[in-house]
Amino acid sequence: MGSSDVSLISVHPFFRRFVFSIIQNIRSANLNYEKRDVIHADLVPKVSERVMMASMAERPLLIDKREEVVDVAPKRDGFESMRMSELIAPIEKPIARRMPIVPRAHIETVNPPIRLSPVVESGAVTIDTDGYGKIAPLLGDPSVSSIDCKGAEKSITVIRAGQRQTTRVALSEKEIGDILGKVADEAHIPLLEGVFRASISEFSVNAVISKTIGSRFLIRKVTAYNLLE
Repeated sequence: MGSSDVSLISVHPFFRRFVFSIIQNIRSANLNYEKRDVIHADLVPKVSERVMMASMAERPLLIDKREEVVDVAPKRDGFESMRMSELIAPIEKPIARRMPIVPRAHIETVNPPIRLSPVVESGAVTIDTDGYGKIAPLLGDPSVSSIDCKGAEKSITVIRAGQRQTTRVALSEKEIGDILGKVADEAHIPLLEGVFRASISEFSVNAVISKTIGSRFLIRKVTAYNLLE
């Protein structure tokens, strides 16, 4: 070892701590200096050199010499090696019992006879149309609120459900006289030439009777449509 190596070792921090610890041990030991016991100086660098070499040496790699463990499947008894399907009996499907089919008895129902009755609207008045000739169907129609005859052989105009309509019905002079005579009898009013007005429970009549210009009349029925007009 050269002088340069020794100087490098003396500069190392580990060497300084080591020397410092030796000095402290010497001071704590209270050595008797009269005997002139001197520590050999060659021991210090040698010890420090060995420590340095040991600390700077590379550690050898640890080789795992354990044998590789091989997985060994455990042995099973014959009972354990059996499948679950072999231990359990197969499940049989239940047998569905077929019930005998009982035919249903055919029951004949007899519907009672239907009685037809004339339909009368609520609030409408039933009119006796006997003796009124051709205008009888118009008097019996609850949707007709007024019947206007403007003269002999002229089409009669009616108001049905609030709308004015012209019918194909036409009266002769004799038929107009018969209708007004029927109204006069029921109202107990004499039938004279001129203006004729009569009112009964089912309708009212305004007429003009004249042999010269001809007779005409207007019948207004007591209906819900007539009240709204």
